[in-house]
Amino acid sequence: MFVGFWTWAIWSCAEHWRGNPNYSYGWAVPCLALAFGLRRAWMNEERGEVRATWGRTPFVLSLALAAVVSALIFGLEFARQQMWHPQIVLELICLLAVGFSFYAFWRGSGWTSARAQIFPVVFFFTAVPWPARFEQPVTSSLMSWVATATAELLHWIGVEAQTSGGAIALRSGLVGITEACSGIRSLQAGIMFGLALGEWFLLRPGRRFALLVIAVALALLTNLGRTLGLALQAEWHGVHAVEKVHDMIGNVAISTLIGGVWLAGKLMSEPKPPRPVVPVRHFLARASAFLRGMLVVGEPALAAALIASFIAFISARGLYAAIEAQDHAQTSAFFGLRADASRSPQILPVPKEIWNELRPTSGDYIRFESLKLPRGGADLYHFFWKPSPWNRFALVHRPDICMPGVGWQSTAPPEPVEVEFDGGKVRCYLFRFRQGNHHAVQVWGVWRNGIPLSLDYQVAQVLGDAEPPPELELGGKRRSATEIVACSLISVETAPSAETAVAVLRSVFEYNPQ
Repeated sequence: MFVGFWTWAIWSCAEHWRGNPNYSYGWAVPCLALAFGLRRAWMNEERGEVRATWGRTPFVLSLALAAVVSALIFGLEFARQQMWHPQIVLELICLLAVGFSFYAFWRGSGWTSARAQIFPVVFFFTAVPWPARFEQPVTSSLMSWVATATAELLHWIGVEAQTSGGAIALRSGLVGITEACSGIRSLQAGIMFGLALGEWFLLRPGRRFALLVIAVALALLTNLGRTLGLALQAEWHGVHAVEKVHDMIGNVAISTLIGGVWLAGKLMSEPKPPRPVVPVRHFLARASAFLRGMLVVGEPALAAALIASFIAFISARGLYAAIEAQDHAQTSAFFGLRADASRSPQILPVPKEIWNELRPTSGDYIRFESLKLPRGGADLYHFFWKPSPWNRFALVHRPDICMPGVGWQSTAPPEPVEVEFDGGKVRCYLFRFRQGNHHAVQVWGVWRNGIPLSLDYQVAQVLGDAEPPPELELGGKRRSATEIVACSLISVETAPSAETAVAVLRSVFEYNPQ
């Protein structure tokens, strides 16, 4: 059951680690936690503090334990699949793994062993995603702070810069401070590194706290240095040159963070007296005896709970699959590039920062060039996400939400517009923005499982902090396929024509609902 609970917890968190770059460091956390746990067990063995205490639990109590655990597993796994309050469910799954771990250590080796394993077990929570209602305000504050601080530093070194929302306006163009550049990723990774290296060097509690503070400060400073470097690259070589050094500067920043935290931990560490070495064979024999006692002989309650838990887990997934099988699900994109389109459209790579932010299943960036268009062309995007419980986060990247963050001001409320494709009409929305003497118009539409969405929803509803409207289909994943198309025109002095943007969108894309 120990392995089963932790496999379940890691599997549940892995969806975030894989889909959200902010938590990509999470893959290392289980390995570090295991290493720290083994080292602490080894240290207890050296002190002769490990003892087996498994005893038999009464039959009635065994049945009660199996019933409670299986009910919890069934409810949590079904709720996890249905995406009911996903953050709470994820935290409860991890708490269940942590709670059982302490129970196993206590029953198997006594209170001393259980106390020794507190840090390795709780350390796993550094990889558990933060609640959206907490993470989003922190991210927004960091974006604003990074933009302001970077602009001030640029002033000190003689570079003209102004903040515009979550962006920095330079003479060469606009450098946007996206969520990826806000520092939230560095902050979360810095907290993990600070705690991990405090354990690595076996620091005292006060010094561990000091190292954690240093790690947080270094995370913020290295991210600020990264943003400053990118801004200088844009100032000296143009905004388009930022992409060339983006990854390199990011790697330097994270390497500096890790090296700085390690050096601080090393300086804080104290010389440790040599300890007697326990033979590996003896340690493995003790561990094997512990597992045999826990899983086979000493604790029949765990055997009953293990069987009941397995049945509950399979039942929850089977029930969910049966319910979802009754729904019609979109599995491929309905929009595509017209086969008869002229040679004007150019299919270009999606900018890396956009791809990393959205994480679609597939995506296209199309540059449509024509002398009849403002500034000689239009930019079009098409993104598709296959059914997944995490597609909901694509819905927060609306023009009226994202454009103000990079310095554009809305000049009119969004307007619904019917766009005709091959005899059929689809609903999109028209957005208008202004930045200085530049005007932008964008035709944008979003669909969930092939059904167009209105703009009545709010970010809090998508993130799970408020009750969402039923049309968002946020429960479950089979009806969660998401598709977005957009066409943007930018002109100087006068606003582009909305009719022109619609015409370009129609000429580039075809719509083929299946």
